[in-house]
Amino acid sequence: MAGLRKRKGIYYIRFFKKVDGKRKQKALSLGTKDKRQAQKFLLEFEDKFNRGEIDPFNGWTPQMEAEKKRKKLKGKYLPLDKAADQFVDLRSQANKTTKKNYRRHLEMLMDALGRTMPVTEIVEQDIRDFCFRSDISIATQASYLRHLKVFFRWLHEKEIIREDPTADIKPPKVPQKITQKTLTKEELEKVFEAFDVYYKELKKKGFATKPEQMRLWFKPMIMTTYFCGLRAKEAVNLTWKNVSLDEGFIRITNSDNSNTKSGKDRTLPLRDDLKPWLEQWHKDQGRPLDGYVFPSATGVNEWSQMDSLSLSKSFKKFAKLANLPDSINLHGLRHSCATDLLRKGVPITHVSKFLGHSSVTVTQIYEHLDENDLKNSINKYDK
Repeated sequence: MAGLRKRKGIYYIRFFKKVDGKRKQKALSLGTKDKRQAQKFLLEFEDKFNRGEIDPFNGWTPQMEAEKKRKKLKGKYLPLDKAADQFVDLRSQANKTTKKNYRRHLEMLMDALGRTMPVTEIVEQDIRDFCFRSDISIATQASYLRHLKVFFRWLHEKEIIREDPTADIKPPKVPQKITQKTLTKEELEKVFEAFDVYYKELKKKGFATKPEQMRLWFKPMIMTTYFCGLRAKEAVNLTWKNVSLDEGFIRITNSDNSNTKSGKDRTLPLRDDLKPWLEQWHKDQGRPLDGYVFPSATGVNEWSQMDSLSLSKSFKKFAKLANLPDSINLHGLRHSCATDLLRKGVPITHVSKFLGHSSVTVTQIYEHLDENDLKNSINKYDK
């Protein structure tokens, strides 16, 4: 078991194990200030630790792993096809589908530039010509650039190239289609059904025997995110001190840890559909007065923070198992909340404050009434 910790701007990975019934921990510097990179290291090293491939309690360090990877590189001046092979092979934290997608994009780049093109000679204009072709959609252009940015950033980090040719290229703005990202209460119920089926099967096979293996937090946390329109960071940073079950409100604060994006605190009414879920969860947790509402199940105590990326991946996993569209993700719950409130007739100014938007203009992207919404709205005034 492992987790992340930040000290003076640098991320550390903490490993935990039990020795003679006592819990021991070891913290090692990851040497990075980038949270996304640190989270990738966490997934990779925790997996290797669980498989017994590394032993941080007996001399292993992340720096040793980095040096091992560097030795696999065959010099700085690589042809594109060899660089692509090494890039895909070294992405141990990526699943088969992700690796396949990187391979596909890099194969297309090789078709355009040549398989033996030295990566040191690829320039920004080459990337722009490849990504921003007029015969492909804006969404496809963005996908091409997104995959290539990861590849060339890796080449730069490994000092195979002096400069990243994608560094100054901004992705094209993909037109927002909020309707493709929202989901109904019925669809959310399908996600929960997929969750139940998945863990019923795991329990049957004996793979989930402990509470922390069952993701018991999943349903109450997703319901809170849905009915409060929370961002992922706001959800993982919510504390019991800012939840009043008796008075019926939830306070989202702009503390150093919560990052409300707009920089403003906001107080939300505890909606009727959510209240029983939070009351039961509060009871299950022993009715705490403070601590995270949804702490990490694998952490030390109620102040062990859940990772927002893990939350997003968990939701995406069960949305996929429920056969929902690929466009559905965790942030779509926030879109769904806004859409639901507007359809119920809540004034847009109130919805804007509820979501913590900087202005009503931001909230106007949710005013995507379809023909049935428009018909129902008009009928109310005609009666």
